[in-house]
Amino acid sequence: MLRRTLLRRSRIPVLVLAALALAPVIADAILVSPHALFVTHEQRTSEIYLVNQGDEAEEVTVEFEYGYPVTDSAGQITMRLIPDPPADAPSAAGWLRAFPRQARVEPGQRQRVRIRANPPADLPDGEYWSRVIVTSRRAEQPVQMAGDTAVRVGITLQLRTITSLTYRKGEVSTGIQLDDFHVESVTADSIAAWVGLTRSGNGAFLGTVLLELHDAEGNVVRSWPTPAAVYYTVLRRFALDTAGLAPGRYILRLLVSTDRQDIDQRHVLPAGPIERTVEVEIG
Repeated sequence: MLRRTLLRRSRIPVLVLAALALAPVIADAILVSPHALFVTHEQRTSEIYLVNQGDEAEEVTVEFEYGYPVTDSAGQITMRLIPDPPADAPSAAGWLRAFPRQARVEPGQRQRVRIRANPPADLPDGEYWSRVIVTSRRAEQPVQMAGDTAVRVGITLQLRTITSLTYRKGEVSTGIQLDDFHVESVTADSIAAWVGLTRSGNGAFLGTVLLELHDAEGNVVRSWPTPAAVYYTVLRRFALDTAGLAPGRYILRLLVSTDRQDIDQRHVLPAGPIERTVEVEIG
């Protein structure tokens, strides 16, 4: 009786967000590819692949939830998930299905998951979003607790990888507006710059924020490309490493464009680029 009372189990969740990754996403031993899915009203299916790169079997679950990347007060990207979105939200999560939804992936094996959209018949034209949440769990392993031979704890590591799915119907367009571009501070080895962006149209803006530092002769001495996904409005802070540069005046150039190396350009909505410059002095 005492032994049954002291037997306990606990679960330790670990959350991994990869909404803006540049490569296939790894959730512990499970590699998820591709990291961004695009589905159209004419072609309502897509697929992802789950590859177990570890040496233990993984129990994997695929789910859908409405969400999109936002920025916090520090100017960093976070993922906002909304389990119960309002009726007017452009959410596709409620009418997406995964086949299979659950699977056991053995070490070295690959599992294909087919995703199908079943939108309402009266769905208006536009772009709809969902996050694809892949949860990976390893088998429980008993752990002996020091100092008490009667207590054993079963620990299960649970990791969630979040990627994106975009559904488009009819005419979809996007654009980008620059709300803010300024340098917050300059030190001998770094520049802190803020970039505020708001998208227009009815589709998310997918592109790149490129920051370049030019010397007095116009040569590019440093370059910082960053993938960008603007669903509504973002205000990002960029910390730029300038260690090793000679003191003097430079030009910091900002270019926001739809150039994305990690996404097929056929899936990227066209939008005009934005370019600005600001002078900085490194002392």
